[in-house]
Amino acid sequence: MAISERLRILRNEQGITQQQLADQAGISRSNINTWESGKSLPLPDGLIALADCFGCSIDYLLGRESEEGTIAIKSDTQYSDEEQEFIKYYRKLSARQKFAALNFVKGMLAG
Repeated sequence: MAISERLRILRNEQGITQQQLADQAGISRSNINTWESGKSLPLPDGLIALADCFGCSIDYLLGRESEEGTIAIKSDTQYSDEEQEFIKYYRKLSARQKFAALNFVKGMLAG
């Protein structure tokens, strides 16, 4: 699958517009549009920002992984509905928001 198609699918799965993705990634909307249309490819900084926004690896974006390789899970692991919802919302956060959320959860456990 081409990176243009993968980007479009990931963005649509998260239910966000090109502008929303651009805002989260700190990239211009015209770059997102150009990448999704297959007219050009993102440079390394763009790939990193996109991977952070989607919660996936750069290899996944480039089609070098068959599945999102963000978390290694034993096949018998089951997530509760709450855990699945948490992961869904976490993946929609920007890199900065993910950092803040992780620190918040760590703080909850420490105190």
